[in-house]
Amino acid sequence: MTSRYKLFSGAVVLFALLTTGVVSCKKNSDAAPSLTRVRTVNKYDSMLVTHRQDLGTSYTSNDVIPVAFDSTVTAGALGGLFAIIGTNLQTTTTVSFNGYAVYFNPALVTNTSIIVRIAAETPWLNGSNKLVVTTKYGSATLDFMILQPAPTITGLSQFTGNAGDTVTINGTVLDNASVVKFGSTAAKIVSNTSTAIKVIVPANALGVTTITTPGGTSSGPYASYNGVVPPMAVPFGFKSLLYEDAVPSNGYTFGFIGWNANTQSTEVVKRGQYSIRVDYTGNYAGYAVGSGPGIDLTGATYIKFSIYGGSTGCEGKVIKVALNDFDHRQVPVILHEKVWSTYVIPLNLFQDATQTGTPTSLSYLGFQELSASAPETIFLDDLGVY
Repeated sequence: MTSRYKLFSGAVVLFALLTTGVVSCKKNSDAAPSLTRVRTVNKYDSMLVTHRQDLGTSYTSNDVIPVAFDSTVTAGALGGLFAIIGTNLQTTTTVSFNGYAVYFNPALVTNTSIIVRIAAETPWLNGSNKLVVTTKYGSATLDFMILQPAPTITGLSQFTGNAGDTVTINGTVLDNASVVKFGSTAAKIVSNTSTAIKVIVPANALGVTTITTPGGTSSGPYASYNGVVPPMAVPFGFKSLLYEDAVPSNGYTFGFIGWNANTQSTEVVKRGQYSIRVDYTGNYAGYAVGSGPGIDLTGATYIKFSIYGGSTGCEGKVIKVALNDFDHRQVPVILHEKVWSTYVIPLNLFQDATQTGTPTSLSYLGFQELSASAPETIFLDDLGVY
């Protein structure tokens, strides 16, 4: 009897202990969440880094650098993967950065951590800089900044200009720009929005355009002359001009098969007062602008020019660009309808098996209709060498 009583008593005690333990665990999970830190998950992460340009200036950018696996961070870039560390997180229902709820995988949530990726749509400009985790039993907040993404340059209102001209640079995430340069020369910023920056062209402006914001430094815009060759940055300015608003006094024009040209057309102009209107009246007709003494190509890298596809249906048609020789030194480019496109072609492409080597001077730059699409009209502007 005594043995049975002891056994029964022990069972009661064990049941009481288990019940107490279950109740205790349930009480813990009912508690409100708390957040202690955010840590990195990837071995490499995007971090805000300050770079010194010279003795008096510096800039910050989001650089991908190696970090410790468990580094605590107080800011993160869009697309970054992070672990949120805290307590009582098992019943998390939402995670938000700057008020924007991001997706998280419930399978990666424990009572002390949440693995989450910052969505590309997460707002960063003028945000609250708060991370909020909400569970079934409350919410917790932690200071956390979303870093400004790097800027992107998509276009310039003009690709050359005189000192004092106003140029509009279009792009994305251009907010808070601190420096705009043409090559190594800084330009004065007149106005700045998220999609456009207006600057005053400085003296000696020559080279690729760069913009520096809190998100980093980017260059551009980029263009491909035929849709196949990888895009290259379009430089600002010319080292030598073949046509600006008129053919130079020592220059000339010529053509073959069937063509008409107006070198001071006001119909469609890329920059300045005039452009060249070329009407191809015959299939495979050619037109060229030449320089009497020739242009020395020493130190030059590209041929640069702008074309407006003036004929309906010319999108995707081909124009052959010739340097000194329509038969052997030529590169095809793709036309775009009813829009100005600026093309940059490396000089070393103007060669073939019969005439090897990069040209050392430019006698003329030719444009031949190559799609048998006559009659066809194009406009040319800002022809030259960079």
